[in-house]
Amino acid sequence: MIEQQDPSEILPDEVPPPLTGMSDIFDKALILPARILAVGGAMLLIAMMLVTVTDVTIRTLFHGAIKNAELMTSHWFLSGAIFLPLAFITVLDRHISVEVVSQFLPIRVQQIKMGIFMVVGAGIFLLLAWQSWELALEKMRLREYLSGATRFYTWPGRFMMPVGTFLFALAMAARAVGYFSGRVKP
Repeated sequence: MIEQQDPSEILPDEVPPPLTGMSDIFDKALILPARILAVGGAMLLIAMMLVTVTDVTIRTLFHGAIKNAELMTSHWFLSGAIFLPLAFITVLDRHISVEVVSQFLPIRVQQIKMGIFMVVGAGIFLLLAWQSWELALEKMRLREYLSGATRFYTWPGRFMMPVGTFLFALAMAARAVGYFSGRVKP
């Protein structure tokens, strides 16, 4: 007989590790928007699944389709599902890492190494946010759309990348401060 697990054990309530280790107010000011964007990304993922399943069902049973379903998925839902949760991943410290050698280094060396990686990553993602923000503004001014069965505006989906990558860069910078100060352990 299979023993039932308590649902709280399966999905524990995540308590994020400190970002900076210095100020709970500062950490909470970054954690809240990161959590909101992650929930937004999850909602877009659910919307993408619902639109896809509904479109396939309508095609199969009624020989019709949801107009622009593929465009909604590729221009709105996917970009939100990819870029919006990035900061929350940093807040939870859930990045993929392989520590074959670094696990044997002294803690302080690991902290400095991780701090440097976070600063470099924050710089790269700030650059991505800046470039994609300018592109999103330009596409909004042009009111970018694709013609198909109907006119489909693609420019709203372009704002998800700069918003997600900007908050991701802020979370990485905050985590770097925590590593450099020695208050956050790798």
